[in-house]
Amino acid sequence: MIVYRTADLIFGTKIHSTASVLKVGARPVKDLESLRRRLERVDDGKLNEPVTGLLLDLETGEEGLALLDACKAFDATIPVVAFGSHVATEVLAAARARGADFVMPRSQFSMHLPALLERMGGKVEEGSGG
Repeated sequence: MIVYRTADLIFGTKIHSTASVLKVGARPVKDLESLRRRLERVDDGKLNEPVTGLLLDLETGEEGLALLDACKAFDATIPVVAFGSHVATEVLAAARARGADFVMPRSQFSMHLPALLERMGGKVEEGSGG
């Protein structure tokens, strides 16, 4: 299952709907505690598969970078895709320095979203909700 944190509803909806079409499990995380619950697979009655990737909107700022740190501290092998404005070179560089596996501008992220989801996520089993 892929987890994601976005700064706005539009990108969150885009990730969720694309994942749904591809039958890739995806759930949002809103803060460090919700990320911890997903990583530790705390049962909440919803899709609760192992986390296979984190998609991170860098417009979430330091809060988002803290999610990157926590994800990598939990399991350094979980791939992290960080995306943001192409002019936000400092935050893009910060994500790269803090261990993001892929760092890209929003336009590139949007263009490659289906391939990223398929590469990082496992298929959702029928009837496993999401």
